[in-house]
Amino acid sequence: MSTTLTAEAAAELARGLAAVRQRAGLTAGDARLMRFTINAVYHLDSRVIRLARGEVAQQRAEKVVAGMGLLSRHDVPAVELVDDIAQPVAVNDWVATVWHYLPHSTVRPEPVELAAPLFRLHSIAEKPGFLPAWTPIETARRRLESVCKLSGEGMVFTKNWSRTRVGVPLDELLETLRSRCDDLEGRVNETIWELRPGVIHGDAHVGNLLAGRLCDFDSLALGPREWDLVPLAHSVVRFGDPVKPYENFAAAYGFDLSSSALWPLLRDVRELQLVTSVLDRLFGRPEVADTLSHRLRTYLAGDQHAVWRRYR
Repeated sequence: MSTTLTAEAAAELARGLAAVRQRAGLTAGDARLMRFTINAVYHLDSRVIRLARGEVAQQRAEKVVAGMGLLSRHDVPAVELVDDIAQPVAVNDWVATVWHYLPHSTVRPEPVELAAPLFRLHSIAEKPGFLPAWTPIETARRRLESVCKLSGEGMVFTKNWSRTRVGVPLDELLETLRSRCDDLEGRVNETIWELRPGVIHGDAHVGNLLAGRLCDFDSLALGPREWDLVPLAHSVVRFGDPVKPYENFAAAYGFDLSSSALWPLLRDVRELQLVTSVLDRLFGRPEVADTLSHRLRTYLAGDQHAVWRRYR
């Protein structure tokens, strides 16, 4: 297991997993935690369970289930939900989706491999009503407000982490990030996009590609297709990825975002997303907290050259 959790966090997650497994009738076998950032992802025999909790997670899971039908109709290469369980699986405030496990190489895919399935998804002409509009700033604001709703040990930990690891009091950190939201929201609202808006994956990086198929559709939405080109371009400047594989992707897809006038804005939006995505769920996850503190320190300092680490 690559995701490090405290004993308390692991026990809480285990209770949620046991509840959804019981509801789904998946009681046999040992589930292995593969990763845990926003969702906890488990491998159970020939299936994968994606587990989360809360009202927003419930809404997201319902959208994903509907979205898989859309992608199937348009022959988009994607991982598949199992069809012998009513989905999503909801128990109390826990919710899960259950997928067929797709054997795949442990070698990280090349960016160019993402071009064809992403282009196929972007070719969908439908704009179904169940897909939400792309609202990255609203999502960031919601995460910041979720931090304010923390209580007990979670709030104590987060306040101490902000003061000692990020270097600013939590209230000051949240206010600074709200100000960034205000600035970016105005800039996004005034933007004229170069590509035709439509169905977007929302988080199109090579970690969400398995054996040539797209996965992780939590961010599926209607919005600017340029947004799906951001992660690969951003990985070059922030995660230290080599530029040539990105250039191969851009050539195969047919659009080089890094040469577009839209790139500086979309980079800023991506960075806001990456420094707020797990801010409300750090307690019990020491590696995640450590990774985010480094991101925030360099982000707040305006250091655009610092190399960030990916969550494991």
